[in-house]
Amino acid sequence: MNDHKPRSSFRFDPAWLTALGLIGFVGYLHESLAPLRLFLFFLIVPAVRLFWPKPKTADASQPETPLPGPAQRLGLSRFMLNLFASQLLTLFNPLQVAQQLLQAGGQGLALLRVRGQVPTAETYRQQVRYTLPFEGEWYVFNGGVTEATSHSWDIVAQRYAYDFVITDAARQRHSGQGDKVTDYFCYGQPIRAVADGEVVAVRDGVRDAPQVGNGWVDWLGPDFRGNSVTIRHAEGEYSFSAHLIPGSLTVKVGERVTRGQIIGRCGHSGHSTEPHLHFQLQDHPNFWLAVGLPVMFDDVVVNGVAADRAYLTRGAQVKAA
Repeated sequence: MNDHKPRSSFRFDPAWLTALGLIGFVGYLHESLAPLRLFLFFLIVPAVRLFWPKPKTADASQPETPLPGPAQRLGLSRFMLNLFASQLLTLFNPLQVAQQLLQAGGQGLALLRVRGQVPTAETYRQQVRYTLPFEGEWYVFNGGVTEATSHSWDIVAQRYAYDFVITDAARQRHSGQGDKVTDYFCYGQPIRAVADGEVVAVRDGVRDAPQVGNGWVDWLGPDFRGNSVTIRHAEGEYSFSAHLIPGSLTVKVGERVTRGQIIGRCGHSGHSTEPHLHFQLQDHPNFWLAVGLPVMFDDVVVNGVAADRAYLTRGAQVKAA
């Protein structure tokens, strides 16, 4: 069904070694900067990975999606520079610094909790059957159960996360110039519960990022996850949906929800370069302490082919059967 092979959670690949070198240089500049090293490691690794080519996989023949209009006008180099610069600027936001530290420390605790044995598509047996978190046809912009297609392989909570958007026939994700969130096809679309469950966490009140499509993320915001909803579906299985529009959330903590119920609307809040839905399945209610879980979806059509159950992967067009 897939070519994923279990791997160790930590390994020293070129991206990690590059990040370690940069962090070592920071410490060399002045010893007072040493306490920032742990935070910088988990900030720099994802940034380095943006520039590091991923290994070829079976889905490498999938057409690449074009850059949004603002990025096309700026050029890829400027887009990437904006992204990297805004990530670095989070150092001046104490709320996001605290979140990065929570993520760094929580990841270590999560790995200790599972004794380093992160679930894989081969080893994990999910307890609940899940349907897609939306209606209509969407595009898997990021995500899969292999390292090459992963949303963020080195961050265990997000290892099997997905970024979903809506595209047209040319894989464009917006109409017009792409300068406004309302230009994007997925913006404002209803996001739904993937199964029955109980809401255990809600985050609302985070603004939509003020810039869109040019690489800048909202480094001034209070929460890089944006507005989000976490739902318990079974012991050890929680869905997490993020970047929702502020004020669009329709559920509260303790509320029971049913499969297909609207929980909010797709937005651009938090660290988002353009409107999209971040979705993941995790083994813990706390985002910072969670380990990501591979998730199969029921009754889906993937690239025009219907399946009773399927893992999704980057580059696929998906909709409910």
